[in-house]
Amino acid sequence: MQIQAAHCPYCKNILFQNLKRHKVRGCLTCKRPLVIARSPFGRPRLYRIYSVLDVGMLVYALLTMALIAFFALTGHGVTGFVKGFSIALFIVGSVLCVDGVLAVRTARDKTWGKQRRGISARTIGAGKVITGLIAFFMTFVGVTL
Repeated sequence: MQIQAAHCPYCKNILFQNLKRHKVRGCLTCKRPLVIARSPFGRPRLYRIYSVLDVGMLVYALLTMALIAFFALTGHGVTGFVKGFSIALFIVGSVLCVDGVLAVRTARDKTWGKQRRGISARTIGAGKVITGLIAFFMTFVGVTL
């Protein structure tokens, strides 16, 4: 019986470190933060490896959907929605800045399922950093309203 190796969900390279000992660990190749968690469905001993950046974007998406549903059902004012959305936008800015800096440092990027390496990855990474800084600025503007 052969044991399958664990792969990074971002760059698909083999992970050589013991992930069960540490809950959050970085990939040795792409430096993306990874977390190991039990699978919510299926066998109790089944673990999954998730990218922390993907988990952050998932939290943002769920928070945005809940925010839209809350304000659609309750009819609160626009300023409350803008403040709530700007707090959620802080998550996006954080994820984009971290992902962009890591893309610039490691010359590896994965956007919308397409992997890039080299100068194109660094260019996309710089764009992500700029977009993340714009999201931080929009967060600041939204909170101060």
